[in-house]
Amino acid sequence: MKGITPHSNRQHAVAVAMIWLMISVVATPLAAPFNLEETHAVSRSGETPWASMEQPWPQYARTPTHNQSVPSHGPDGGPGTGSVANVTTLATLENPIVNWQVFEDSTESDAYGSIVGDFSASVTASETAVERCGQGTLFPVLVSSEIADGTRTSYLNIVSGNDAKIAWRVSLGATESVRSTPMIHDIDDDGMQEIIVVYDTASAFNIDVWSPRLTCTESNWQTSGHSNELVWSYSDADVRIGSPSPHWPTANSDHQAVTQPLLADLELDGTPELVVAVVDDPDNNPLVNVNAYSLTTSPPTEEDWSVALDRGTHPSDPVWAQLDSTTTSVVLTTIDGDSGNMWVWKIDGDSGSLDWERVAVQGTDSDSDAPRLRLPGPVIVQLDQDAAPEMILTVPTDANGRTSGSGARFIGMELTSTTEVFNFRAQNGYADAQPLALDTDDDGVDDRLCWVTWYSEESFNFNRKGMLGCTDISDSTPVTEWTRDLQRGAGTDNDEIAASPPFWLDIDGQGTPEILVGFGRRFWAFDGDTGASADINDAWSTPLSMPHRVWTSPAVADVDGDGHLDVLFGDTLVSNQGADLTPALDNRGLSFNPAQADPGETVTVTGQFANVGTSEADDDVDAAILMNGVELIRERFTSSPPVAPSGEGGPLTFSADFVAELGVHDFELVLDVNGNITEQREDNNRATTQ
Repeated sequence: MKGITPHSNRQHAVAVAMIWLMISVVATPLAAPFNLEETHAVSRSGETPWASMEQPWPQYARTPTHNQSVPSHGPDGGPGTGSVANVTTLATLENPIVNWQVFEDSTESDAYGSIVGDFSASVTASETAVERCGQGTLFPVLVSSEIADGTRTSYLNIVSGNDAKIAWRVSLGATESVRSTPMIHDIDDDGMQEIIVVYDTASAFNIDVWSPRLTCTESNWQTSGHSNELVWSYSDADVRIGSPSPHWPTANSDHQAVTQPLLADLELDGTPELVVAVVDDPDNNPLVNVNAYSLTTSPPTEEDWSVALDRGTHPSDPVWAQLDSTTTSVVLTTIDGDSGNMWVWKIDGDSGSLDWERVAVQGTDSDSDAPRLRLPGPVIVQLDQDAAPEMILTVPTDANGRTSGSGARFIGMELTSTTEVFNFRAQNGYADAQPLALDTDDDGVDDRLCWVTWYSEESFNFNRKGMLGCTDISDSTPVTEWTRDLQRGAGTDNDEIAASPPFWLDIDGQGTPEILVGFGRRFWAFDGDTGASADINDAWSTPLSMPHRVWTSPAVADVDGDGHLDVLFGDTLVSNQGADLTPALDNRGLSFNPAQADPGETVTVTGQFANVGTSEADDDVDAAILMNGVELIRERFTSSPPVAPSGEGGPLTFSADFVAELGVHDFELVLDVNGNITEQREDNNRATTQ
C-alpha cells in the first residue's frame, strides 16, 4: 500500500505570506520565496549528464559510484597570504583537532553517512548579520532523534559550518532509527537545494522531500517553524529500508541492517533519479526489491521501475555505473542471512531490466550471522585500460572468526561480463564498510585497495579489534602491503564495529596518499607507503580521540570556510589546528563613542576582534588602530583562546582616544601587525571604516 502527501497548506497561505512580507522588510533576501514552481520530468536526450559533485558532498560516499572522491587539496594548498575566495586547492589536514560537536551526548548523528551542502541561496539574513549567518561557509545536514516513553522522534537538521549552530530543524515524526543518509539536490533548478530523506516508520517506508528556507537575524537562526517547507511525502506500507540483522548482538541492541539510498542519473538526461534497495516483509519472508523514482516537485504515484531480486534476505547499498555514452547500470549484492550465500545483480538504469540475474558470488562462507551491521555495496573502479569500468565486491564474512588468515573477501569483477579480475581475503575480520580503491601512479588504473574489518578478540566476551590494510591489486594475484591493528580507545564494545569506510588524503606531499579511517572513538591516519602513522608527522603519530563512536562514512570539504580541508563524521567536525584572528564580524571591528562627535570633542575608538580558529595563537598577538595611516595605539595580547564552538574564549578589545576634527577620516584595525602569527588565513586581519 502506497500513500502520497503533497505539500498543500492553503488555510495558512495568507498568514505565511504576511509573515514573509514582514521578514523581508527587516532582512536582506538571499533567496527567493519558498514555494517551488511545478516541474515535470521530461527527456533531455543529448544534454550533459547530471554533475554529481555540484554540491560539496551531497550523498553517502559523495558520488553515485561510492568511490569517495575528495576535493583538490595538498600541503601547499590553502589561502596562504591571499584571499580564501581565490583558493583552488585546499590546504590539507596536517594537524587534526576536534573543531566542534553539535550534539552533546555520547552518540553521533543517526545516519550512517555524512553530507555537506551549500545552502547560501536559501538563506535570508539581516543586513547587519550576514557574516554571522554563515556567509562563506557550508552547511552539514544531520539526522538526530529523541526517545520518550518508548517512542523515537527523529529530526532533520541543517547546521551552520562556522559555529555549529542548528540553523534549521524539522520533525520527521515517530520513526525507526534513521540510518539512511539524506541527499541534497536542487530538484527544480532554482538554485536552492532540496533535501531528500528516506526512512522507516512502524508501518511504512517513507520518502520526504524538503525545500529548506533558512532565516537568520542578529539574535540567532530561526530554527523552528519550517513544517510548511515539506514539498511532498511518499510512503509504501509493503516494504522497509531496514531489516532485522541475523547477528544476535546487533539485533538485540536496536540496530537493523539498513541500506543507503542512491542519487544517480539513470537515463543520462541531466536529471538524477532516486534508487533504493528495500525489503518486502523483512521479518517473515523477505524479498529484496530495487526501486527507482523520478524526482520532481510532485510526489511519484509509482516507481519508475521496480525489480524483485529472488535470492538473498538482505541487500547491499545500490551503486551506479556508466558503461558507455548511453548506458548506465545499478549494481548491488544480496546475501542470505541463513547460509552466507551471495549474489550480484546488474540492472539497466533506464529500463530497470535485469542484465544479470542470480549471478552467484564465488568463495562465500557458510555463515548464518551476516550481515553483522550492514552489507557493504560494490564500489565502481577502473581496473584496466579499456573504457568500461569495473567493480569491487565485498563478501563480509570471516570464515574462521578471530583466527588470522581468512577474513572478509574482496572481488574485482568486470561490469561487461562476470569475469573476475582478482579475488583475495583480508587478513582477519568482518567487513561492514566498503573498501577504498586508489590509483597510486596516476595512470588511470586503480592499483591499490584499502579495507577495514573488525573481529572479536575472545570467544567469551565482546572485546573487539579493528584491522586496516592496503593490498596491491595491480596483478591478478593481489599482495597485501601492510596491515595495522585498531583499538577503540574509550567507549563500549559496540563502538568497535568498523562501519566507517577508509578514505585518502595527501597530508605530507610525499609518495602514496595517506589512508585515514574512523574506528571506535578514534580517528586514525597511516602513511600510504609504510602504514606507519609516525611517518606522516608528529601530529598524526597517535590517533585523534573523538567524543563518540565513529560509525558514519565521512564527508570531506571546507566546511568552516577557511580554505582548509575539514572531515565531518556525523555531527563532529575535525579541522586543522591553528589560530584565525578576525575583527568582529559584520563590520563591528571598530566602534566610536560618541558615534557622532562635534569638532573638538574627545572620541574613544575601540577595536574588537576574536580568534575564530581552532587553537590559541602560537605567539603574543599585536593589534593596532590607525587613523589616517597614523598609529593611534598598539596593544599586545598574551592570551588568545579560540571562541565557541572550538573553545571558550571571548572577544578581545582595546581602545584609544582622539580629538574629533572636521572632515572624513580613515580608521583601520590591524591584527598581527608584525606578521609573526601562523594563521589558517590572513585575508581577514584588517577592518576599515570612515
